[in-house]
Amino acid sequence: MADTPLDDLLELLAIPGPPGQERAVAERLVTLLRRHGVADVTFDQAQQQSEYGGTVGNLIVRLDGHGRGPRRMFSAHMDTVPLCVGAKPRVDDDRIVNDAPDCALGGDNRTGCAILLHVARTLARQPDHAPTTLVFFVQEEVGLVGARGLDVAALGDPRPTLGYNFDGEGADEFVTAVIGTRRFTIDIDGIPAHSGLNPEDGVSAALIASDALSQLSRDGWHGAIQRDGGVGKANLGILRGGQGSNVVMPQIHILAEARSYDRAFRQTIIRAWQTAFEDAARARTNRQGRTGNVRFGPGPTYESFRIEEHEPVVQQALACAAALGMKPRCVDNDGGMDASWTVAHGIPTITIGGGQRYVHTAAEVVDLPTFHRACRLAEALALS
Repeated sequence: MADTPLDDLLELLAIPGPPGQERAVAERLVTLLRRHGVADVTFDQAQQQSEYGGTVGNLIVRLDGHGRGPRRMFSAHMDTVPLCVGAKPRVDDDRIVNDAPDCALGGDNRTGCAILLHVARTLARQPDHAPTTLVFFVQEEVGLVGARGLDVAALGDPRPTLGYNFDGEGADEFVTAVIGTRRFTIDIDGIPAHSGLNPEDGVSAALIASDALSQLSRDGWHGAIQRDGGVGKANLGILRGGQGSNVVMPQIHILAEARSYDRAFRQTIIRAWQTAFEDAARARTNRQGRTGNVRFGPGPTYESFRIEEHEPVVQQALACAAALGMKPRCVDNDGGMDASWTVAHGIPTITIGGGQRYVHTAAEVVDLPTFHRACRLAEALALS
């Protein structure tokens, strides 16, 4: 039986749950919640609005209590990047390490899930607490899709006004501003031809992509971007295509993204990508003079936000951390966080780390002193 946050975390790390396949994780969370005496457990249908489908929606837990004060919301996401499937967690001194080679650990974000379980355990034992909602999101790693589709009406009445999202590295770093991101798709249609008999009749989608990416790199529109018009980042994350080595590549599908705190500059980045790919498609022809084609489509998008330090959600966290002897600071973050959508849903939310290190890589570990500090802070926030 899992009796401590560390026990919960070790158990959760071993359960596979890539984006869209979180059901086993959700079912185990429900079992643990009910073991701790928590009965008001439900799921929304966020997977129905997902472009990726999915096996389960967001797990929502209501602990209304008998105390007074504004409703607070604690959140984390259940999914991990696919590289985490097969993780074998083990405690090594003050860290959790992974005995599965070439596999990430999944601390992002099973640390947050274990912290929320600790909150549930704490409040179940002390029913004189303010109304509280826990949300375990799905599909964070593919663009905050679960948080986007959150059923806000299921969070409780009144709606939460203090949001604490546990995801990240430092328990003393409170993320109060997050960059905005727009993902977009690029579909390249080349012209197939037999690579041995008549390659000159074909147009390679791979070469169109190569030409465009080279141009973007030369012009400073890939990676970190600094222009007179703004600052941002862009990346190509997925590239799929091809049918065989004996066919001039007829198609490629690309998923890319643009990031900036400035919405208009994000669009400027995307226009630069569109121009580069369209120019590359026009420049390559087969011997009949035909060219390939490029099509652009939207992907998951979330807006930037900033919560000022004087806001109640920040002040509450700073006060609780100080009472625990911590020295917290407010920081900006250029990654993606579910808080972007909870803020958009009208719930002021800051994000607090739980000891994750080197996430999304085979070198990933969980720092246990930080994880335990995050548990104590979450408990203080729940009881404050």
